[in-house]
Amino acid sequence: MHVPYPKNVCSFILSLFFILQTATAQVSFTGKVIDENSDAAIPNATVYFNNTTIAAETNAQGEFSFHNIRFFNTDVVIISPGYELFSFKPAAAKMGSNKFVFKMRKKKAGSLPKDAMETANTQAYRQAFLQGLLGITNEAVQSTVSNLKDVYFERDTSFEGFIATADTTLIIVNKLCGYKMYYNLVSFYYDTYTRQSYFSGYCHYESLADGSQFQTARNHCYFGSSQHFYRSLIANKLYQEGFGVFVKDTVPAAGARHPGDEDLYRPLTATQVLWIDSTNNYSIGIKDKLIIQYNNNPATKNYLRTVLEYIDGDLKKGIEASIEIKHAPVELTTIGVPVDDSELEYGGFWSYEKLANTLPLDYQPDPKPLK
Repeated sequence: MHVPYPKNVCSFILSLFFILQTATAQVSFTGKVIDENSDAAIPNATVYFNNTTIAAETNAQGEFSFHNIRFFNTDVVIISPGYELFSFKPAAAKMGSNKFVFKMRKKKAGSLPKDAMETANTQAYRQAFLQGLLGITNEAVQSTVSNLKDVYFERDTSFEGFIATADTTLIIVNKLCGYKMYYNLVSFYYDTYTRQSYFSGYCHYESLADGSQFQTARNHCYFGSSQHFYRSLIANKLYQEGFGVFVKDTVPAAGARHPGDEDLYRPLTATQVLWIDSTNNYSIGIKDKLIIQYNNNPATKNYLRTVLEYIDGDLKKGIEASIEIKHAPVELTTIGVPVDDSELEYGGFWSYEKLANTLPLDYQPDPKPLK
């Protein structure tokens, strides 16, 4: 299915409160991490804002602090060896006025699956895991999981696939984009029949060396990505940034059918896709499959053309992707990323881009896309 890009969509102006007013909020945040049972301080625990470069480590007294950081409306995650992962969603208004105390629960012995052991299929599972987690893009090829041996696999007997688990933080080095990612895997499932992967987790990023030397590669990742789309959506700049959004038309208008199309699609504006409540929280309220077209050629497209005979979502100019929304509304962070994407399924061109093509929420691209 090919949906023609809407050349005649007019831009429109929303109130100033709509344009990312909370994305620039500065907050300070202090706290202490202790054992749930003994109340003993937990030193050297990692505290980070999910999907950002903002991270700290607790001192000998279990204390940590963040000063004048940008607030992204994302989870705060705490990790310490021997303890269960802890996460919570802070409110910007309460962060500066309170010192939080977090009680960590120790992991239970034998938390890994009984069948999570080295088997004849382990090597094949590892290869599928890397592709399912990182993707098949140039960024994925140049990324490595340095502690892959800490990932355990269990065959799913009820379906054609396997489950992957890890009881430690995965360290992913993206040599092309210049990031070290610390990824805490919550769930991973790979369907060997469809070759599709489903995973969730928490992570924070650390820039390798001088981040400026990786700016071009990071721009290549950003422009035309789902992150670029979401940011353009909440900034009301879909058309200006090269995006068109469509949904299947339940009541076809006269002459709406396009040659070669099996279904009818109509364009949507940002206000038809995005909801904003009285507290300026953003969400997508449409429970449907959105078709997204990007009117430029992202760098990933050039690479995929060299390794794949057929590229899903490959248009003569630009790309086509889809977001299938299983349950609405889908809350977005103030910078434009789903708070929880477990109810979303990406298709088309974006199905090739996985973890290796993600960028921190605090990443800022150059203003002009690379053609």
